[in-house]
Amino acid sequence: MKTRITFFFFMITTIGFSQNADKWKQYIKKENEIKSQRYYFTTLENAHYNKYKVVKKLDTTFCIVENENLRSNLTSRKNSPVNNLWKLPSNFSNHTEGKTYIIATDAIKTLIVDLQSLNISDIKIVNDYLILIKSDSEKIINSIINLNSVSSVSQEALQPKSESKIIDQNFSINSINKASANFPLLNGENQVVAIKDDLFDVNDIDLLNKHIPSAIGSSIVSVHATAMATIVSGLGNTSTLGKGVAQKTKLLSSDFLNIYPDEIATLQDATTQNHSYGTVIENLYGSLANAYDAQLFLNPDITHCFSAGNTGLQGYKSITGNFKQSKNSIVVGCINQNEVIMPFSSKGPAYDGRIKPELVAFSTQGTSNSTAIATGIITLMKQHYKTLNNSSLSNALAKAILINSAKDLGNKGPDFTYGYGNINADKSLKTISENKFISDNLISGQTSSHIITLPLKAKKLKITLVWNDLPAAINSNISLVNDLDLEVISADNTTFLPWILNPDVPENPAIKGKDKINNVEQITIENPASGSYTINVMGSYISNASQDYSIAYDYELENQFEWNYPVTNDNFPYDGKAISPFKWNSSFSGIAGQLSISYNNGQTWEIIASGINLENEQFTYVPAEKKFSKAKLKMTIDNVDYISDSFTISYDLNISTSLVCDGSTEINWDKPSDVTTFNIYQLTGDHLEFKEQTTNNIYAYADEKFYTVVPVFDNIEGIKSESTLQYIQNSNCYFELAFAEIFEENKIKIDARLFSLYNIKKIDLVKINNNVESVINTMNDINSKTFSFLDTTPAKGSNKYKINIILENNNTISSLIFDANYLGNDLFFVHPTLLNKNEELSIEVKKEESAIFYLYNIAGQNTITSPLLSKTNNINLKNTASGIYIYKIITNSGEIQTGKIAVF
Repeated sequence: MKTRITFFFFMITTIGFSQNADKWKQYIKKENEIKSQRYYFTTLENAHYNKYKVVKKLDTTFCIVENENLRSNLTSRKNSPVNNLWKLPSNFSNHTEGKTYIIATDAIKTLIVDLQSLNISDIKIVNDYLILIKSDSEKIINSIINLNSVSSVSQEALQPKSESKIIDQNFSINSINKASANFPLLNGENQVVAIKDDLFDVNDIDLLNKHIPSAIGSSIVSVHATAMATIVSGLGNTSTLGKGVAQKTKLLSSDFLNIYPDEIATLQDATTQNHSYGTVIENLYGSLANAYDAQLFLNPDITHCFSAGNTGLQGYKSITGNFKQSKNSIVVGCINQNEVIMPFSSKGPAYDGRIKPELVAFSTQGTSNSTAIATGIITLMKQHYKTLNNSSLSNALAKAILINSAKDLGNKGPDFTYGYGNINADKSLKTISENKFISDNLISGQTSSHIITLPLKAKKLKITLVWNDLPAAINSNISLVNDLDLEVISADNTTFLPWILNPDVPENPAIKGKDKINNVEQITIENPASGSYTINVMGSYISNASQDYSIAYDYELENQFEWNYPVTNDNFPYDGKAISPFKWNSSFSGIAGQLSISYNNGQTWEIIASGINLENEQFTYVPAEKKFSKAKLKMTIDNVDYISDSFTISYDLNISTSLVCDGSTEINWDKPSDVTTFNIYQLTGDHLEFKEQTTNNIYAYADEKFYTVVPVFDNIEGIKSESTLQYIQNSNCYFELAFAEIFEENKIKIDARLFSLYNIKKIDLVKINNNVESVINTMNDINSKTFSFLDTTPAKGSNKYKINIILENNNTISSLIFDANYLGNDLFFVHPTLLNKNEELSIEVKKEESAIFYLYNIAGQNTITSPLLSKTNNINLKNTASGIYIYKIITNSGEIQTGKIAVF
C-alpha cells in the first residue's frame, strides 16, 4: 500500500520552533501520525547532551537523531518525530524516467528483500552498505524511503573523466627543485603510490620498472594516466617534462571506473593515491564522500589527493564530484608560473561552506597535473618522516604540514580560490626535519595545551590544526561530526582565533572567529612578540571515545633572504625552453632590491633591474639573447649582497631525426656559437648513460635505443634535450626530393636533396627506357646534401629516371621514379592524346611565349579556344563529346603546331 506524504507542517506542542527551525518543518510528522518512532528532529546541543546518535546534520543548530532503542519514545518538548523525507538528497526532483540512485543501509540483505518485494530487480551491490538501483521519483518518495532498511537515498555522478594532460612542467613553482638540492637523498625510494585512472603505459621510458601488477588495474592504457604517473615519479629519460617528483617511487594502477575507494588490501602498501579525474559539479555529501572519509578515518596513514576540477569559469562551488567534498582528503587547484590561479581551476566552497580546494600547485593545463605534483610531494614527505621517526606519516599530519607550509595567495588568509595557498615542498620537508609539529588526542570537553617558544625578531607565526573526522551520514547538510576548536594565547594573555570565511559571500576575505564547519583550522600572527605561546585544542564535541589531531607550526625571522630558483643543479630556463621567473623567500619589509647577474663566477656583474619589490618574491627575466653559460644571481638589499648558487643557462638543442634507413638512424641538432662539444647519452636499462662526446652536431647509430644530447661549456653540462623518438625502420630513407626538368633547349636537369649523407659510397643516376635501366652518370665525391645531374642526350617525349644511393655496405637505396618531357624540335608537348571526358589535357611549352590553343571536332567546328600563358597549361574537357579532335596551337610569332587527340 502506497503512503502519500504531504508537505504540511502541523504546529505541535512537543517542540518549540524558532525561525531557524522553520525551514525544516517539512520533515515533522503530523500529531495523528506519531507512533513508535525511529527518527527524531532535535537540536545538536540536545543530541550531544543526551548522547543521541546523530544520523544527519541539517545545519549548525538542528539534526536528525536515531532512537536506537525502539521500546522507548524520545518524544519530548525537545524532540519531534519526523517522516522519511529527510532521507532524500538535497538535489532530489520529480521525474518519470528511471534514474540511478544510491541506497544506503545497515542491513543489506534485508534491503535487497525489501526492494525485490517492490518489484525492483535491477540491483547492483556496491559494498556491504550501498546498492545501486534505477527508479522514478514517485517510487522513491512513496515506497523506498519508507523502508526501515533504508538509511538514505542519494543521486551522484559515477562516471569519471580525466582533467588534463602533461604538456608543461616546472618544479620551481612548488620549490621541488629546492627540496631536491636541500634533501638530495629524498627520491621516493621504498614508497608506493596508487594512480586511480586508466592504466599508465608501463613501457614508457620514463616509467620503466615502476609498475606493480595489480588485480584492480584497468586494461585500458591512456595518455592521461601515463602523464599522471610521470609527474609523480617519472625517470626523466625523455626530457625535463618526463621527470617526476619522487623518481624512485613504485606505482600501482587502480581502475577509476570503480569510483569508490579501493579495498586497503588491494593497494599493496600504497599509502598515497592520486585521483586526477572528476565527474560533474556536485554540491552534496554523497555516498562517495562518505566512503572516502570512512576509509581515511579507519586508515589514518592513507592519503587521497583529488583534482579540484577544470570548471572554474562557472564560478564558485564548481568542484567536480561529490567525493571531493570529503573532509579528510586533499583537493588541489592549479596556478601558473606567476602563482596566479588558472581561470578554469574549480573553486569552493564545499557544499556546506568548508574550504575547498585546500591547496594549489603549478599547472597551466589542468588540475590533474597539479594534483599529481601534490601526490609526489606527499610521497617525499612520507619517506622523510619514516626515515627520521621510524613510523608512518599520518594523513592528518601530512595535511597539516602541507597547509601550514603553503604560500598564502589571493586574499589574506584562506579563500575559496587558492585555499590555504601554494604548496611548498622544501618548507614541508623542513617542517618535518625541524620537528615543528605536534600529534595528540583528546576526549569531548577536554582542552589540550601545547607551548611553543618564539625567538627574538620572529614574524609571521602560522599554526594549523587538522584532524581526520568521522564520516558524516550521507546527505548531511553539515558534514563535520567531531568539533575541535583552536586558539592561541600569547604571553600577555592575548587570544588569537582561526581564520573563517563566509560561504554566502565567497569572494569576501577571511576574518577571525570560531570555526564550526571545517576540520582544518589555521591561526596566523603577523608580528608576534618573542616568548611563549600556548596552543589550545578544545574538544567542543567528540562523538566517539577520543579524537586524534595534528598541528604544524612555523615562523620567519626578520630581514632574511634566500634564493628558491635557481639553486644548485638548476637550469635557466627551467626546461630549456619556456622562461620561468626567478624565485626567492624574503622577510624584508618596505625595502627594494637590485637584481644582477654574473657569467664569470662573480668577477663582474650586470644589473638586470633595480627597485624590485622583494615581497613579490619573483621576477621574470627575458634575456636579450640565448647564452650557454654558468651564472650566478645577486640581490642587493640595503648594501648587503645575497648571491645565488651557481646554475647553468642552456637551452634545448631541438634534436631532429634526419635518417631512419637500412638499420641506421641519424640525428642532428642546433649548434650554438658558444658550444663546441656535445655529450651523447643512450638509454640503458631504465636510465640514460653517457655514450661518447662529439664536436659535430650530427650523430648516427645502428641500434633502436633512445638517445639525447647535452651541450658542454665551461667544463660543465647544460640541460638534456628532448630524447629521440623511435621511428619505423626505413620511414625516412635519405631522399627529401628528386625531380627532373628541361634545362636549356636540349638537356634535362635532375635535382635532388637528401636528408643525410651518412654511410653513402656513391650515387648513380639511372635512366629507364622501356623498363630497361641503365646508369648514365655517377657521383663519387659526395659532400653536399643537394646535388644535380645533367642528361645531355634526352629522347623526345617522356624521359624516366631514378637515383640510386649505394651505401658502404653495398646496399642500394632508390628514389621514386620521376620524369620530364623533352619536346625535341616540337614547340609544344600535348598529352595525353587519348583521354576521357573527366581528364585534363596538359600542354607544356618549349619556350615562354604567348600562344592560343584551338580544338576542332571532325566536322571542323571550333569547340575550345584557350590562351596558353605559362610553361605548363591544363585544358578542361569536361563538356566535350566523345570523338576525334584536331588541335592547332598558334604562337604570337606565327609558329603553328597541330595534332590529334581522342576523347572517349
